[in-house]
Amino acid sequence: MNAATSAARALKPGMDPAEWKVRVDLAAAFRLAAMQDWDELLFAHLSARVPSHPNQFLMHPAAILFEEVTASNLHKLDENCNHVEPSDELPHKFAFPFHKGIYDAFPQAQCVMHLHTKYATAVAMQEHGLIPGNQYALWLGPVGYHDYEGLISTDEEGRRLAKNFGNKQIVLQRGHGFVLWGHSVHEAYMLAFLVIRACETQVRSSAGAVKPYVPPQAVLDATIGQAKIITDGNQPFNQMTWRALLRKLDRDAPDYKT
Repeated sequence: MNAATSAARALKPGMDPAEWKVRVDLAAAFRLAAMQDWDELLFAHLSARVPSHPNQFLMHPAAILFEEVTASNLHKLDENCNHVEPSDELPHKFAFPFHKGIYDAFPQAQCVMHLHTKYATAVAMQEHGLIPGNQYALWLGPVGYHDYEGLISTDEEGRRLAKNFGNKQIVLQRGHGFVLWGHSVHEAYMLAFLVIRACETQVRSSAGAVKPYVPPQAVLDATIGQAKIITDGNQPFNQMTWRALLRKLDRDAPDYKT
């Protein structure tokens, strides 16, 4: 049984199939992130736009861990972070302005991920930021930066954060972590994987205080285009990778799609 068939069999009665697919994909991203130790108590958060409803969003309840997320326990929230469907659980009001600012600025964004992995936070602390010296960073190309503003989460900060993306899909948040958007959940997950690996590699390579290797500009420019087969969610390799990850979840944590 392939991943698409498995997900379809779990479709809830009365649920729009397009919404259910996004729910399954987003729940999968939460579970995969937990398996990779990308989660951090209740601090990190992922979201997705509801298909055909651009001002509605799927997020996990504020009080549950990534490893507890399922397709059906995701909250559906309106543009003011109110429940579209009744729920007694708290929505993620603190995180919501980050996500909403990005969705407003980028109508093409279908998924937003915000994580604070150790090495990504370490690179976000470094003045020079992410160096295009390892293959993961080269594939990503330039990223944006957002200065630390303290423990706040407001609509105004969400708009400032979104502005710092420019024409990019990834922002390193100084001293904090990173946030990114994707045209799909599986594209966003691949970008998160590459950010995390790029930062891990950079920090480990800098342990000996050796000047990093950076290819010539012509190579930097060419590599970004070549890497679209990996970073672009419409490309076959990106989609094949996601299907492989869903098969892993079907074996190891099949309840994600319930």
